[in-house]
Amino acid sequence: MYAVIECGGTQVRVFQNAKVRIPRIDAKEGEKYKIEKILLVSNGQDIVVGSPTVKDAVVEATVVGHPRSAKIVGMIYKPKKDYRRHWGARTHYTELFIEKVSHPTVKPLEKLARPGAAKKQTVKKAPPKKLALRGAEGAAAEKIETKSAKTEPAKPAAVKGGKK
Repeated sequence: MYAVIECGGTQVRVFQNAKVRIPRIDAKEGEKYKIEKILLVSNGQDIVVGSPTVKDAVVEATVVGHPRSAKIVGMIYKPKKDYRRHWGARTHYTELFIEKVSHPTVKPLEKLARPGAAKKQTVKKAPPKKLALRGAEGAAAEKIETKSAKTEPAKPAAVKGGKK
């Protein structure tokens, strides 16, 4: 089962037993967290869409940590004026482990594959067929190859400085 939740102004699709990164919330590591704004719940066949939220839907998570994003560097300068400003920023996140996604009317299916989890089956292609040249076509191809293979005698190298 999966659900679409809203946290900190962003909508995130969450699956049971998966880690999710959302904008930072006030919660300690290891603490249980219940998500209140659930916009959609589905098991892959049945879908329940809220208006604006789904009632009786439950998404329970545990706070794993509070990581930060990679540094974003910004700079402003004005040429010929000795004006330069340099700054950096890192976004704060909360990482959650989703333990439970449930709704009274949407029952989980036996096997729900996550999107993109199915391995693509590769089809083996037959090697390209070699074309056999026959008759006049074959003889013409051989003649063309022999003409291009002949080399002409090299011209003598030019003398540097020219004639005197």
